[in-house]
Amino acid sequence: MKRAIDPVFHGHPKTREEKWNDNILNATSAFDQNPSLITLLHRLTTKYLNDCVPVILYDKEVATREGHLFQELFKNFPVSYVHGSIGDNNLVRNPAILKPVKECVNYILFLAEIKRCDKAIGMDSSNKVVIVARTSQWAIQEFLAGKISRKFVNLLVVGQSFKDGDNTLEAPYILYTHKLYTDGLGASKPVVLTSWAHGKFSREVDLFPPKMAEGYAGHRFVVAAANQPPFVIRRIQSDLDGGNPRVVWDGVEVRVLKMLAERNNFSIEIVEPMELNLGPGDAVAKEIAQGRADVGIAGMYLTNDRISEMDMSFSHSQDCAVFVTLLSTALPRYRAILGPFHWHVWLALTLTYLLGIFPLAFSDKHSLRHLLNAPGEVENMFWYVFGTFTNCFTFVGKNSWSKTDKITTRLLIGWYWIFTIIITSCYTGSIIAFVTLPIFPETIDTIDQLLNGFFRIGTLDRGGWERWFFNSSDPKTNKLLSKMEFVPNVEAGIKNTTKAFFWSYSFLGSEAELDFIVQANFSTTKSKRAQLHISNECFVPFGVSLAFPNQSVYTAKLSSDIRRMFQSGLLEKLFDEVRWEIQRSSTGKLLAATPGSLKMVSAEEKGLTLEDTQGMFLLLAAGFLIAAISLISEWMGGCSKACRFRKKKTEDAPSSAKSTDHLLATPVTDSQNEIEIISDVTNSRGLGSSGTPDTLDGKLIHVTHENILVHSTFDSDKFHSRRSSSVEVDKEIQEIFDRDVEKLQLECSGEH
Repeated sequence: MKRAIDPVFHGHPKTREEKWNDNILNATSAFDQNPSLITLLHRLTTKYLNDCVPVILYDKEVATREGHLFQELFKNFPVSYVHGSIGDNNLVRNPAILKPVKECVNYILFLAEIKRCDKAIGMDSSNKVVIVARTSQWAIQEFLAGKISRKFVNLLVVGQSFKDGDNTLEAPYILYTHKLYTDGLGASKPVVLTSWAHGKFSREVDLFPPKMAEGYAGHRFVVAAANQPPFVIRRIQSDLDGGNPRVVWDGVEVRVLKMLAERNNFSIEIVEPMELNLGPGDAVAKEIAQGRADVGIAGMYLTNDRISEMDMSFSHSQDCAVFVTLLSTALPRYRAILGPFHWHVWLALTLTYLLGIFPLAFSDKHSLRHLLNAPGEVENMFWYVFGTFTNCFTFVGKNSWSKTDKITTRLLIGWYWIFTIIITSCYTGSIIAFVTLPIFPETIDTIDQLLNGFFRIGTLDRGGWERWFFNSSDPKTNKLLSKMEFVPNVEAGIKNTTKAFFWSYSFLGSEAELDFIVQANFSTTKSKRAQLHISNECFVPFGVSLAFPNQSVYTAKLSSDIRRMFQSGLLEKLFDEVRWEIQRSSTGKLLAATPGSLKMVSAEEKGLTLEDTQGMFLLLAAGFLIAAISLISEWMGGCSKACRFRKKKTEDAPSSAKSTDHLLATPVTDSQNEIEIISDVTNSRGLGSSGTPDTLDGKLIHVTHENILVHSTFDSDKFHSRRSSSVEVDKEIQEIFDRDVEKLQLECSGEH
């Protein structure tokens, strides 16, 4: 009864030995497909996967059911490999094996559910991916036509052909791939390559054929673009009547994309980034990283941080970080004053004429005492000696050497005169050639020149310029950029460069962009001090590339086409076209651009302008400024002296009143002692003024000799250079008194 009830023993149950044979030894009458699969994988690895390290991954279901397969596979694997398992969350349990240190990787996946592959290894457009699918052929074809398979370009799917009937025969393995961008929507479809049976392929084909060779079937790519001339140029155009304004995109990268679109059969839609405040490059990079665009163009530099965040194409051109400085073809201000003589020549001339005073003075007087006792004579003699430089022999002072009768003095003056003629001739002849012949202006091209010139350095505060040049290993670069100034845009940096006066300013930016902006936005100026110069030395070189999403399926194809355009010279042609159509004037000449080597201007164009003679006028202005300061000083001194005089007069007013009363009360003794003083004489001598209460107003006063106080003890020889105003007034009063006394005596003697 037990055999009838227990289903295990229903029919013809297996013995215990038979169960061990099935479970442990896997001995069955069906045909073993594992050796054929192992041979196929060894063949694929040897021919297609040996260029990179194979990474073998398997999910839990396959590993549990087919553990013996992996034992046989790993036993004689032809190359070094790495293997790992996929967890229940469809992620690799040890993700470190997916990140090679020095070499690339290829993948061999054993999956019971084929759609788990994207979660296991992510999107991959360059490495080869072989999937051994333990699923039906219908599921494989559905996967290859779906969206997940488009994340892989070099994809090969191995599926077993199941058949009903005799299982003792070998079932072939079918090898599939997919065809990408079969229509404008970006769809894909499965393609059967070949089959594997009896240790060989049914037909020999390339199992990893090139994809998208016929283009993208009119697929539309969203392109994120930001204004970065000359690579991307954004302009607003409108109709003739000013209506219908629209954005028009042009530039080198825009034209490159149009050529790629024509060759690969796709269309583009250009959109602007949402966060332009980050700078053109960073704003476009964010659009690409967040999946809002398929292609990014903004003259983007090939840097380490951008390579890690997205795919970058082959560098279609090279740009440089350069400095733009102000260039002046006019004479420098100090040279316009000094002329052809250097400063040490002028110093030698000044010392020669200054020291020449002493031998001339000694030869004339045989002594220097008259110079030592009167230091003011040294100044007079200096100008006399220096007067020979201008052939001005008009000094005829008391100690003038033109009156000398000494032969030695005359000889010295003669030799000084000959020396002066030679110097004057040299100066006159050289200054004519110096100011009229063309010259090469000094340009700033190196870091050493910037450091020696004490330049202020500025750059953009966005787009990567604010962080690219820090932590440099070059000490000169660190010193130069230690006090970097940041500006919001390139136009502001160029404005700072042109407006700098006391401290020169240099702007650090893209050579291509600066070249374009200087040529397109700054017209040719007649000012010799308003030209901009872009340094010849490349401060830091950068490769310029197009940006694509990370592991994009079309990166390799478009990058390969850009490389061919570069090799064929098409890119250089595009650059020339942009320069000709946008950066040139109507006459065909480049606009106000001065990068590279400077050209000699023709002689007829080098006429002297006001800018050439600025130094002379500045020297005259400096003289007027010094004179004005001296005038203000003298005026302030005069005001203070007048204030002191008024204060003293106010203090002496009571005593003067008493003395006046005393004089008026003095009796008249004799007519010969009387003095008639007229008011106009009094005013002319400074004895009174019409504005004071002490004015005599033409009255007659009687002044006796005893009433006048004379400074009889004054020694006039002691102060031979300057006399005080009070002493002069006393002497004048004494002279008036003496003349009037003499006149009265003569009249009296005539009467008698």
